Amino acid sequence: MKRILFRIVLLFAAFCVTPLDGAEPALGQAARRESAPDNENLESLLREELLADHDVDVVTEDRSAWREAARFKKDTSVSDERFHAALMKIYREAEATAQAKNQESQDMQVLKDAERWMRGVVFWLGACEDVASKMFLLDLASDTSKGGILRIIAVASYLRVADAKETRDILLRFLAGDDRMNSQARSSILEHAHTVYQEAELGKKMAILESLYVALANEDTKWLFRVYDRILSQLSPQYANSEQRRDILKRLIHAKATCKADEYAMVGLENTLRKIEKANLHTTINTNLSALKERDFSQPLPEEERIAREAPPNAPDATDAAQEKSAETGRFYALTAIAGLLAVFVLWFGLRRKRGPA
Repeated sequence: MKRILFRIVLLFAAFCVTPLDGAEPALGQAARRESAPDNENLESLLREELLADHDVDVVTEDRSAWREAARFKKDTSVSDERFHAALMKIYREAEATAQAKNQESQDMQVLKDAERWMRGVVFWLGACEDVASKMFLLDLASDTSKGGILRIIAVASYLRVADAKETRDILLRFLAGDDRMNSQARSSILEHAHTVYQEAELGKKMAILESLYVALANEDTKWLFRVYDRILSQLSPQYANSEQRRDILKRLIHAKATCKADEYAMVGLENTLRKIEKANLHTTINTNLSALKERDFSQPLPEEERIAREAPPNAPDATDAAQEKSAETGRFYALTAIAGLLAVFVLWFGLRRKRGPA
């Protein structure tokens, strides 16, 4: 009887420590920490991880791929340099496989895995702050011979490890400069800039905001105003109440449509303009490209700090949301533990009755 109860308790304990949402079991993390893998084992582990279901839609704000990379680095205690070297070896081999896709001997699953490895490597390089990783990501983002998805991921990963100046430079380059990407890619970059903003230090936050101000002022695609406007209105009360917001929208409404999406966006843009014109516009934002290029983000002004930290009107409280989510998770585990203990007790009681009194 004691053996049966002992096995039940072990099973229950294993259930309680099983993580949710695909998180890695604690035992797996402990095994990684016991000894840092050599280069061969590191590459093998990375290949397995990169084929796992961590890939994300590059158009969304999902940060799961970078979280997995950060966790992997922490668990293996691998330096940026070793991490970069192993990832790049996987990338080069996968790239060679993908480039040979026209060969009849190529298996479709092999090609699919190669493409996933390439995307995964570019994502995971966003967890490396070394110069070599930054340079690779910047070169890949600039390489027009590569697919649009890889270039967008490269920009997103670069943004995660860039400092304020680098953040400004890459946003201006691909949103408003000579290397400006197409409208769909620009939309994705805006979403990733929004995500990076959430965890950035103050100087980098200001670099993102001011770069988006200038990029919007130089935008010629009507429908993209809605993407800029949604993001900037959430992040910056100064933008939301600015005269420039109104003036830019007026200009775009009267500009020539660049695509069908621009025509479809007109009704919404005109409705937005009517609302803005009824508001009390009392702020201004800098939309001057030359002034932004000369900007030093290392010493933000007190006024800028107030603007960056001020919660936009009607903005959800991220802290409250996180606390609520944490409380819900705690309640779930508590209820699970209680239910498990009750199940153990009921089983023990039933077995005792069946066996009769001792």
